[in-house]
Amino acid sequence: MDTLVFNEYGVASALASALVHSLWQDTLLAIAAAFTLALLKHSSAAWRHTVAMAFLVMMLLVPTTQFLQLWQQPVASVSAKLPAVTLLDFGPFPGAFVQESEPVAGIVVLLWLLGAGWMLARHVVGLRMLDVMERGTWRALPPHWQQRVRELQGAIGIAREVVVRLSHDVVTPFAARLLRPVIWLPMSLLSQTPVAQIEALLAHELAHIARKDWLWNGLQCVIESLLFFHPAAWWLGRRVRQEREHACDDLAVAACGDAIALAEALMALECQRHPSPHLVLAAQGGLLMQRITRLLSGPPSRGRLGARVALGILLASAALIATQVWANKPNVHITSTAKGATTSNATLGPGDVREITADDDGMQRSYRASVDAQGRLVEVYKENGQPHPIDSNVRAWIAKVGAETKSAEKATRAAEAEAKEAEQEAQKAEQEAKKAEQEAKEVEQ
Repeated sequence: MDTLVFNEYGVASALASALVHSLWQDTLLAIAAAFTLALLKHSSAAWRHTVAMAFLVMMLLVPTTQFLQLWQQPVASVSAKLPAVTLLDFGPFPGAFVQESEPVAGIVVLLWLLGAGWMLARHVVGLRMLDVMERGTWRALPPHWQQRVRELQGAIGIAREVVVRLSHDVVTPFAARLLRPVIWLPMSLLSQTPVAQIEALLAHELAHIARKDWLWNGLQCVIESLLFFHPAAWWLGRRVRQEREHACDDLAVAACGDAIALAEALMALECQRHPSPHLVLAAQGGLLMQRITRLLSGPPSRGRLGARVALGILLASAALIATQVWANKPNVHITSTAKGATTSNATLGPGDVREITADDDGMQRSYRASVDAQGRLVEVYKENGQPHPIDSNVRAWIAKVGAETKSAEKATRAAEAEAKEAEQEAQKAEQEAKKAEQEAKEVEQ
């Protein structure tokens, strides 16, 4: 009797295909993000940042999901000899066609690994720079300024301790770390900058800490590194940083009450611009002149309808990602009395039964395998209710169905996890919207 020899879809082929498809998939997500953010033009910057960040995460989830699907996709079948009494293996199946490893796929993956590795290495170097600064020479804030920092912390709502340090190596103020936050200031700031401007800059950096922007910025850096080849990811990344800075500006103005002082401080920083590592949160980031104009023009009016429509678009985009996985679920039903998962390699024992029923292009197929009291494997295969010999083609179909079902179950679990994450993002966004509406009411009063 003939058997099947399988060759699994290669990792390189799956990854290369996912990267290529992400070019158009993530472009569509970027278009949806641009439209959504346009609807949120009059909403709070914090709300826009949440939405933009959600779209950026989806840009990574789409190719990741497709890679996992392709990696588990069945690839080819050829022939040999099946043991007469072993249980059919529903393990990772190679399926509908032979996929040889192509040089092009290998080159694409190699280039991607080099680019992503280089981008990630840059961020690691930035972290090392922070470690060097912490081991270097720095000064603590004078006592009266430490007291003022604690007052600003209370106004913004930060309960944990925040350390502020002065260093000659720092050109512009920035915040770093998540669990033990540190604000770094230029050594000359206290002697050359008006008090109101210093307070505004401190409030801005404290806002980054209150919003846990170090975490979101780190996640963004990883996503941008993995999607370094995609212009849409870079565009959305710039928009995320812009809205992050706007949100912190709003919190800083609410805490210190002086938008003009913050605008003047940002203008002074513009005169001494200097590149900073992306993993630090500098006060001069995010299209600085636009921030200055925004601060001087006053708070924007709030638009509730646009926020609700934008939330709908965000949820629809998340649903599309989930349906991309669900659409590949085969119309197959498998039952088994053997111990273990339906699609596992569990062995049938005496009295155990495994059945497969499927609608295959209008043909009703059914397969039943059982083991009798003497340990012999009994197999019955039917097409449209009529018995049919179990030849090599039937063996190939049985193996294919088992593998596709296993792949679909894995993809379904991934889709459920993505849907849950999208739901959490939506809930967070809704909370941000409610908070923004409350702030708007307070401003109106």
